[in-house]
Amino acid sequence: MYPEKIPFRRILVAESPVRPPGERHAKPLPCQVGLLPWVVDRNWLTICVLATFRFDPSSSLSPIPLEPAPPRRLHAGPSEPGEPARFDDFVPMRLAVDLTLTGHVEILPMPSGTLGPRLPARHAEVGLGDRRLRFEVQADEPGRIPLRPPYTRALHGRAIDLGPAPCHDGSRHHFQHPEDFDLRAYQAGTFEIAYEPDEVKSIYIAGLGPDPAGAMEIALPAYAPRALVDYMQPRVRRGDVRLFLDGVAIDLDQSTVDVTWRGLVETTDKPHLDVDRIVLGWAPPARWTEDPQGAWDDNLRELPRGRFRYAVTREDARKGEDPPALREEELLMARYETWGHPNAAEPEMPPHEAAQVAAELSEGRWTRAEVLARHGIDEYTWGIEERAWAQRLASVREEPDGGPSAEYVRAFQRASQELATPREAEITPEEFVEIAAKMRREDPTKVLAKAGLGIAAFGRIERRFREKAAEDKAFAAELARLVEGEETRYEGPKGGETSEEGRG
Repeated sequence: MYPEKIPFRRILVAESPVRPPGERHAKPLPCQVGLLPWVVDRNWLTICVLATFRFDPSSSLSPIPLEPAPPRRLHAGPSEPGEPARFDDFVPMRLAVDLTLTGHVEILPMPSGTLGPRLPARHAEVGLGDRRLRFEVQADEPGRIPLRPPYTRALHGRAIDLGPAPCHDGSRHHFQHPEDFDLRAYQAGTFEIAYEPDEVKSIYIAGLGPDPAGAMEIALPAYAPRALVDYMQPRVRRGDVRLFLDGVAIDLDQSTVDVTWRGLVETTDKPHLDVDRIVLGWAPPARWTEDPQGAWDDNLRELPRGRFRYAVTREDARKGEDPPALREEELLMARYETWGHPNAAEPEMPPHEAAQVAAELSEGRWTRAEVLARHGIDEYTWGIEERAWAQRLASVREEPDGGPSAEYVRAFQRASQELATPREAEITPEEFVEIAAKMRREDPTKVLAKAGLGIAAFGRIERRFREKAAEDKAFAAELARLVEGEETRYEGPKGGETSEEGRG
């Protein structure tokens, strides 16, 4: 009898959103997340994150900032014959940071009357730090010259390829490596511009723009990823996985930069049954270094607003397909599993909008679905906001009087007052005291419903009588007498008092 085949289980990736400074809304950073199981001395699972960024070559800023852009698809395996070489993203690891450069440079005709057998070479530089590669672009005819051999040469004349080069194909041995395997076989860039991670500072390009003497410095991404790995077995501790930048691919034609980060975690020979979920967080690189716990706290509290999907496998990439989308019930479960963090997310709705929704819900005159639909939000989104504002209000003492919490309280009171009904004005002090007494002994919801009121309406009535009592001593005394009378009616005379019928 053959052993029962275990069905393949995809691994969920929960991606925390990014909120740039000064912005109210957090958004997931566009990226691709791929997983590769492999073996060298034990079983490993590599996490690969790819993000694409745009830069403006005409910008006067230095360094030029990178802006997130839709990422390219992850690529697996050697490029097809006749196609330009592409990075193989599904490799176990890269020990150095590969820098590649593709695109074209415009070589202009020589001025009329210039003597010489050929066009002068364009001198250029590229690098990720203080160490840069100097090279030449040589062409016999003017025009758009591709940045590849035979047009690109080192200064001593040797042809040099700045684009990605084919690397070792680990799939030929199913990514099973002997212990002495040299992982440098997975490098895919020119060795002259391979960098140690601590060498990488910024992207420098010179001599390749419209001005042959021009240069530009491009900033590295403002945020870097890190991963938390949750395992199927509760006894296995969650793994905090540092992801290292190991690839920077510049496309001059598109003005884009593809950046890859990679990290690995120990697993079993069946990682799809070992790893339950991968949480991807983003923070400035310095924050991960100086305060990783604080960075993770910020990410985990915002995770309910994140993106949830399955990781890309090598087979997906080979087929050029995306992983299947989560079913509705799977997405709902994945979302609510993120609500266990003790700290709530930051509120995103302005105080007056959140207060208006809360005030309408507290009335009890409309269903929850009706109120949320009226404001264009769904139950899940409001749940995040409701929890966020509840925690913010609980810490109101930590804010100045003009802070968001104080603004929320004032907005709630205004909205609540505007929702008052004529029935509330009809309630007399006697009715109020009677209703309040019944609410202490019976189901408050039923008591209020019988009186034609909601909890918010009762709160407004209570506040009205309390404010009047504070200004009118006679009314305060009358209200106290009514309360005492109501208590006596239900609880009997206080100790030491005797009713007329009880006297001998």
